[in-house]
Amino acid sequence: MKLPLLITALFSASVYATPNPSFSEIRIGFESVGYSETLGDVAGFGQLSQSIDVTNTTIRQISYSGLNDDWGYYIDSASTFIPEIETETWSMGEFGAVQENAFKIRSTEVGAKAAYNFSQAVQFTAGVRFFTSSFTRSNFSFVQPGADAFDQALIAISDDPDNPARYTLPGMDGGHTGEQQNYTSNLSPVISVSEDQMGILLSLGARYDSRLQDSFNKYSWYIEGEVSSPMYSQIQNTQFETTTLTDSFNGWGVFARAGMRYQVLQHVAVVAGIDANYKTRDVVTENLENGQRLRVPEVEYTNIAYTLGMQWSY
Repeated sequence: MKLPLLITALFSASVYATPNPSFSEIRIGFESVGYSETLGDVAGFGQLSQSIDVTNTTIRQISYSGLNDDWGYYIDSASTFIPEIETETWSMGEFGAVQENAFKIRSTEVGAKAAYNFSQAVQFTAGVRFFTSSFTRSNFSFVQPGADAFDQALIAISDDPDNPARYTLPGMDGGHTGEQQNYTSNLSPVISVSEDQMGILLSLGARYDSRLQDSFNKYSWYIEGEVSSPMYSQIQNTQFETTTLTDSFNGWGVFARAGMRYQVLQHVAVVAGIDANYKTRDVVTENLENGQRLRVPEVEYTNIAYTLGMQWSY
């Protein structure tokens, strides 16, 4: 009588000790990207800011490999597939809207993180994530009357009346003393400004997966979240020529992912998911040898993706 009980106990222990099943998942859908920049105290006239929302197509991938009954690791990625173009508006303190331009943005993330199986369905994670975003601005134009009012205010505080400070657009010459609209012909419509941002993020998080507790149910769901901070960040802007701005631990971020699955085969499921990402980066300043100071604005970035795809386990 004791032998069958012993065999049953050993079998139960071996089943429990089996690593969580490995899987791969790919999803395609749409991402709603919110991007805003804020730069305070510009020439003493207040805050320069913009905020824009664009909708892009995106592709998301994630894979999990179980190492043993306690540990495994994730590798995931997210990438803009086709970026859309929207009109962006800049506002300057009390002057209101002063500039419009075309705007598009694309982003990419690749991450790797270790997972500790706290229980059969709950994991704690820690890892590193590489984040890049790139935007392009083009077709610059003044918005009146704010642009002219801001231009006149800059002229009024200039020390050199023969070469006053002016509010110009990218591609425009300086050194003019006439009306602002009289030298817009110096601006080529093909002029564009691009900026590449890169961050190496450290992350901590947790994940729950109902299928790990109830593998016989055709329907399952998962949810996870993490917090992050940029160990290193870098900005390159075509307006700064060869200057690269860098900083460390100058922001923070949160990420959440949730999804529903339906098993169509034993190892294949249809999955629908929502990914939500929020990041913020402080103002980055670089003092040059010639005495000039470069500043890139504080940035807030949000990305909410709605996707559909397939998952297969093995």
